[in-house]
Amino acid sequence: MQITVQQAQTINLDTVVVEFVRDIFTEQKIVAKIKGLPRPVVLWSGATEYAAASAWNNETATARATEVLSLSSIDWAF
Repeated sequence: MQITVQQAQTINLDTVVVEFVRDIFTEQKIVAKIKGLPRPVVLWSGATEYAAASAWNNETATARATEVLSLSSIDWAF
């Protein structure tokens, strides 16, 4: 079942700029605020992804953000 609760909004980003990354150890989740987006997105979540991303840096976070933003559904944080 697909339910639309809000009209789709389109934002054009020339480049993906990560403003900050937050590592939420207790939830095994890493989220990032991307410049131009209204709220943070989940980069990695769950034990397997969290362990694989344990040595993340600015380059890997930006690469992952670009990958996440290209998905058909974005996992928004908070």
